[in-house]
Amino acid sequence: MRRERRNRFFAAALFAIAIFAAGCAADDKPPAPAPDAGPQPKLLSNLNDVNAVPVNPFAINQVPQRGEGMILDHGPVSAGPRTYQTEPGISRVVGNEENPGTVRLLNSKAAKFGSFSGVILDRIYARLIEAERTEEISRTKLPTEIKAVIITAVLDKRGKLTELILEQHSGKAKIDKMMLDVCRKSIWYENPPVEALSGDGTYKLTIRLKLENYASSDEIHWNFITDLGLGIS
Repeated sequence: MRRERRNRFFAAALFAIAIFAAGCAADDKPPAPAPDAGPQPKLLSNLNDVNAVPVNPFAINQVPQRGEGMILDHGPVSAGPRTYQTEPGISRVVGNEENPGTVRLLNSKAAKFGSFSGVILDRIYARLIEAERTEEISRTKLPTEIKAVIITAVLDKRGKLTELILEQHSGKAKIDKMMLDVCRKSIWYENPPVEALSGDGTYKLTIRLKLENYASSDEIHWNFITDLGLGIS
């Protein structure tokens, strides 16, 4: 009798322990996610899983095309064609409030070869602004009747400058000399377009500059209004 009771006691105890252990095991399972928990974090193993950020091809910080540096319009960016490449005579505002300026292509041939014209025009304008800020030029009070400086630049077939001809004096010798020096340092082009050659087998460029005094902070040194144009003959 005692052995039978003992066996029943041990059987009951083992059954209780099994039930307890099963309950603990059930408590170790992770809770199910809430129905409205939203998307769960995802471990990325491939960078292609990440969506690329769209790029605006007309963003203002994009690198400009050749020839657009100084003559592109700094107003609102648009996807339309550059006017200076198709229409001669349209001025583009350059510089800033202290040193205002305009640049333009003077004729249809310059507009037809807009990249060629634009690259050279960029170089001339950049050096011209430097020259205007020198002590000698910035101290110059220009006469109100000053005329435009007009220069013909001749390049050989390789795009190397060979001649500068002063076609029209401004009326101020130092301005003429400054512009000749700027052109001498600025005008050259690697692999110029053959179609832009003149009848004698050279490239002939017409450079036109009109300067006016604009403002002075000390009545000694001046900023200028710069109007610069380029044509191809």
